[in-house]
Amino acid sequence: MYKSLKNSIDHLNTLHSTFVQESNFLDDEKKDYWLYKENFEKFSYIISELGINTQLYGQKDRQMILADMLEYIFLGRGYYSIKTIEDKQKFTKSILYFVNLLMCYESMTYYNNIRKKYLTQLKTNIPKIENEEPFIDLIKFQGSVGLKKGTSDAPERLNDYFDTLLPKTAGGLWHELLVFIFLLRNDIGYILPLLLNQRLLRKNDNLVPPDFLIISSEKRIYGVEVGRKKEIQSGSFSLKTAIPTASIDTENSRSSDRCPICKRWIPFCDFVINNYSNFEYDFEKIEVRCLEKCTLFKNKEDIKKGLCPYTKYSRNQARTFEYANHEFATGLHYHYQCVLNNVDESTKEKIIAANDTIALKTHYPYYAGLDDLMMKR
Repeated sequence: MYKSLKNSIDHLNTLHSTFVQESNFLDDEKKDYWLYKENFEKFSYIISELGINTQLYGQKDRQMILADMLEYIFLGRGYYSIKTIEDKQKFTKSILYFVNLLMCYESMTYYNNIRKKYLTQLKTNIPKIENEEPFIDLIKFQGSVGLKKGTSDAPERLNDYFDTLLPKTAGGLWHELLVFIFLLRNDIGYILPLLLNQRLLRKNDNLVPPDFLIISSEKRIYGVEVGRKKEIQSGSFSLKTAIPTASIDTENSRSSDRCPICKRWIPFCDFVINNYSNFEYDFEKIEVRCLEKCTLFKNKEDIKKGLCPYTKYSRNQARTFEYANHEFATGLHYHYQCVLNNVDESTKEKIIAANDTIALKTHYPYYAGLDDLMMKR
């Protein structure tokens, strides 16, 4: 996909490069060259005044630019490849796998080796990035970076700078993509993604729209905002347009859990991806109890032994049960593998032997906040 996108850029650049070189024109064609040159110089001056170049690549808000490029691939041009119900199911599956890729990028917040390799390659590919003031400090830094205040080893300026080097970190991008397929799968209505049009213009005013507009089967229009921290923005949009807007909850979605042990995000497994992308498959609960539901591991003993890297472990401490009386029985969601690797051998054997159908789980994508809309479909 990136190569194809680059081919489009190279194609346009070739067109421009051909017309900007006077030597490409014969004497009786020079008029075309001078017309192009004059208009190009005026165009370039205005573009510079508007600052459009920095909206395409620059240190400020770069994380938004990178995310926009990815959303352009999926919801701009990629949108046109989705025609049939089968296409929509394949598109849903591709988004879930891509979200897993985004989660892998986040390992750079904690792991110095892969972060340094990424930054070293980045300055090779984009040499001018080394001139950005915090870059050298970041490439030398050892410790966690880019996390919430109070949980990072890095000073705030490095946290802020690191955020510009990935596309909308900590779930910002993946929640937007997941919400799109959540809306699609639940058939709430026709979906208008406005993720790439975050400002609507009129002559004397600008309006910030929600992330999505939904045209329901009752021919009503609703706005959908991803996240719950934009109530004032959503309220202003509703007052000016009379379009009701709902904010959906991403913090408690279970669509992304960061393991408290290894600090990595826990991605979606193939069982969840295959079923969620099958629009004919109905599931009663978003929680999947692996020992009861998983069909990918024929031998359930393999799940209990921790052979699946996607299995979550979540158990409240229960002193009456030896297998639930350890430091990771906190109710938080861990990699099950991490739990087994960080308890003593005796406790590990008890956890495996317990056949704990409640503790071993994963989840389907789900977002609260649209329940009333979903009931109206």
